[in-house]
Amino acid sequence: MSINILLTGGRAPATYYFARLLKEQGHTLFMAESLPKHLCMRSNLFEKNFHVPAPNENRHAFIQDLIDIIRSNNIDLLIPTCEEIFHISFGYEQLSNYCRVFCEPLEKINAFHHKGLFIETLKKVSSEWIRIPSTIVVDTTKTSSKTELSHILEKSRISLKMEYVCKPAYSRFGTEVVYKKGGEMIDFLLLNKNLWVVQEKIEGRQLCTYAIADNGQMNYYSAYPSNDQVGLGATIYFEPFSNRRLEEFVACYIKEFNYTGQIAFDVIMTDKGEFYPIECNPRTTSGICLFPVKKHAKTSDSYSIGSETTMLGLVMLQTLLSKNPFRQLRKMKKARDIVWNPKDKKVFFDQIASFFYLLKEAKKHNLSTYHMSTLDIEWNGRKDDQQ
Repeated sequence: MSINILLTGGRAPATYYFARLLKEQGHTLFMAESLPKHLCMRSNLFEKNFHVPAPNENRHAFIQDLIDIIRSNNIDLLIPTCEEIFHISFGYEQLSNYCRVFCEPLEKINAFHHKGLFIETLKKVSSEWIRIPSTIVVDTTKTSSKTELSHILEKSRISLKMEYVCKPAYSRFGTEVVYKKGGEMIDFLLLNKNLWVVQEKIEGRQLCTYAIADNGQMNYYSAYPSNDQVGLGATIYFEPFSNRRLEEFVACYIKEFNYTGQIAFDVIMTDKGEFYPIECNPRTTSGICLFPVKKHAKTSDSYSIGSETTMLGLVMLQTLLSKNPFRQLRKMKKARDIVWNPKDKKVFFDQIASFFYLLKEAKKHNLSTYHMSTLDIEWNGRKDDQQ
């Protein structure tokens, strides 16, 4: 049955690919985005494209605009895709009066987004599938004493000689991840005031999983290795990875928390074949891009599995300079570009226009393009209602 769907997050290639999948199923699509120039701004997949207030600047106006769009266009389903999901989950009850909102309320979803609280949630899942990395949370905005911080680290058995991963509890793209030995950590944490997650460094292969779930039932699943990246975090080549134990962990986690929405995990697989989940993204990720647009996805007993090899083609081109160019060309030959759509060619060129817009704005605000791309939608744990 065809329904009216409102998507948010038109800046992301994964969102555009998700829209292609939904359009192929016969749904009528609408887009709401707070960036004035974005990837989906001229796409013919959408009946209408709405510019909405930046939720970081005025969350109430953002939610009210979404309500107005929902009411005036008879929207049946709202699917948030990028980090604006947390602002939408903040207004979950209000928005749910007008259509179905495909995410969890803030009280629930925040525990998955917070990199320290997420590790705590893993303790509710059977250990037969995963190992849990040793992790502590240190709030140096409230701790200014070396003695106090030293006591916290000693109590947590932080070794002076071992290297640890330090990352803000709310962060993205891996851009703020630093590696510090235990002996260096006190000075670093006190100098950089933040809510920090300190985690044991696990050596191994980084994998990404993605799933779509409804009331604790996993309906779609995909996984891929994080081999080709931009910087420390953003993967640009998506090749299916299959492991039954990893699938079972994701399905078990979703069932344990009776989860509804999209959910993705970053996982380290050691040489022994052990899986260490290290982070969770309760939103759209590039895992959606492993589901084929034109043909049916591979299925297991009860859910579809993403089996398509895809890529961000323009970005992959730059790896020809940093990696073996012949190997990279062979990889590119067997992958589909997630942005190129012969029926919607403007989007391919708008990815360039939107990038240069971000570049210009980043320079103006003295920020990286990564930071600029999420500045207006970031959720860093604020739970107040002052915006």
